[in-house]
Amino acid sequence: MDKESGQTLWFTRRDGEVRGPHPAGLISRFLIIGRLTPEDEISLDRETWLPIREHRQLIPEELEHADTSEGRERLLRARLREDERVRDRREGDGPPPETAEPRGPDRRRPEPPEIISHRRKRAQWLSRPGATLDAAMRGPAPWLLAAAATLVAVLLFFWATDRGAPAEPPACHLPPAPEVNWSYCRMPGMDLRGADLSRALLRNTDLLGSRLEGARLVEADLSYAELQRTLLERADLRRATIIGAALQNAVLTDARLDGADLSFVNLTGASIAGASFDGAILDRAVWIDGRICATGSVGTCD
Repeated sequence: MDKESGQTLWFTRRDGEVRGPHPAGLISRFLIIGRLTPEDEISLDRETWLPIREHRQLIPEELEHADTSEGRERLLRARLREDERVRDRREGDGPPPETAEPRGPDRRRPEPPEIISHRRKRAQWLSRPGATLDAAMRGPAPWLLAAAATLVAVLLFFWATDRGAPAEPPACHLPPAPEVNWSYCRMPGMDLRGADLSRALLRNTDLLGSRLEGARLVEADLSYAELQRTLLERADLRRATIIGAALQNAVLTDARLDGADLSFVNLTGASIAGASFDGAILDRAVWIDGRICATGSVGTCD
């Protein structure tokens, strides 16, 4: 307990390295942005250590249901919000001590591509030179810019017209077929044994406990799909995109995952005997024994 502020302060420990003390709110924020995991240890006195998951009051609500598609979306939004808040502080009067970017082993874990893309676009927007913009708004430049913008808009209109109708929305009522769009559909317990779902769109699809033995899912997009306890024995998932999917206790016996992107998937308790992972990307995936694979893991969880 910090006597001046009245806050409870926690020490963190990972791989024997102790850091802190940190207030409870900061521990929760570190969990959201991935700088800490529920398996990391914390202590009030640096003598008694327990995993953070044992202190439920420190686990943010966004992590409580991260094994569901809705929960993963909420967690991603929370990460973007925290990331932008910290960036704004750094661009102002400088970071407060507790949010300064650490070095060494306590540095933030690699982030999902959505967060990296969001930060890059925001940085490009903020780094536009104001002097150049001010100069462009003087004299005849605004008229030239307006004319150019109008021309571009007309060209884009005709280009879009020539391309035809936009992509079809998800069609949950359609039967299984190659390239079917089942994104965000709720289909728990489906019997899809032997189905051909090559190049199908299954982003955030709920297939909890479904049967997909022998199914063909080559180059399918299963990002953030709910696949807990799903039977995928002998399934063909070569070159599939499975980023962030929940595969806890799934059966992947003899499945083919060669060249698949399994970044950030959760494979805790999954059965993978005989499964092929040649060339599969396993960046920060949670392996069957709970280990977090290192960045750059390909084919095996390093």
